[in-house]
Amino acid sequence: MDIQFVSDRKGKLKAVQVSLKEWQDIERKLEAYDLAESIKAGYKEMKRIEKGELKAKRFEDFINEL
Repeated sequence: MDIQFVSDRKGKLKAVQVSLKEWQDIERKLEAYDLAESIKAGYKEMKRIEKGELKAKRFEDFINEL
């Protein structure tokens, strides 16, 4: 990965630059991570519902939250 750091006149780092292709790869990985985290959270919520710790939502309510 070709990374460039941008600093101000005092040498303080201000930004990081990567190529567009590398940025798109990073975005894709972040989206996959977000999806995995959402699935994990949904699984944990389902387990809490099964244990009676949480009330299940109606499908209509779930859709309206999206």
